[in-house]
Amino acid sequence: MGSDRGHGVTHRDDPHDAQLSGLLTRRRQALGLTVEQAARATGLAEHRYTALERGAGHGIDLGGLKRVAGGLGLTGQPRETFLLLAADPDVTAYDLVERRRPSIEELAHIDLMEPNPALITDHAWNVLAANASVARLLTDPAEAPDGDRNLVLWTLTDGAERRFADIDEVRADAVARVRGALAQIPADAPLQALAGRITADPLGARLWRSRSPRLPAEASARRLRHPLYGEASVLVTTSRLPGGLQLIVHHAAHLIQSPAPR
Repeated sequence: MGSDRGHGVTHRDDPHDAQLSGLLTRRRQALGLTVEQAARATGLAEHRYTALERGAGHGIDLGGLKRVAGGLGLTGQPRETFLLLAADPDVTAYDLVERRRPSIEELAHIDLMEPNPALITDHAWNVLAANASVARLLTDPAEAPDGDRNLVLWTLTDGAERRFADIDEVRADAVARVRGALAQIPADAPLQALAGRITADPLGARLWRSRSPRLPAEASARRLRHPLYGEASVLVTTSRLPGGLQLIVHHAAHLIQSPAPR
């Protein structure tokens, strides 16, 4: 066992550095580790771990910091706090999200939302899961190639125009959401790719240039068309799920359950 040479380690007077130092020191001591053991657990040279625990400059990239967090068993809010304190200033909370696939429970949840069309997308609106009502009332994501299963790109199609009477507002809001997300995480590769595909489309490029004065609300009323049930207002809601996922629901049960016109 090495000695705990981190005990009483001094750090700079900057409150930011002091907060980082305190968080790491408390976590290491709660685990009963020496500085040498903590360095081994995090995969860092001892001098680099010592500098990190002091809150001093360390030059560790975000991937390396995530490995440190894993080595110390930091999860949830403590993990996010550590990464925001230790990463470069331009790193935001959005960069720290651990991207994931929908869980079994989330897949069951969207099925239980029938007959309301419900989808789960990633942070760049790529469709990861959809219940059966999405295909019946909107479009069938399974019919699109993997790289084209994107809800924002679908709004630019003729199929979306046939489904929404207020398609101009639907498209403007969708593109505004992408612009807003990209402003928050400009280096995000999936969002950059989506923005490139939007601006490569003449309609998308025009919408991209017409800067919306505000970001769309998380709940919006839409005019949805259906070949059997006619046109009616539906409420479309977007909810954030852990891991950067989005739950998007078209509350259309009242439309589907009403008698179809003769």
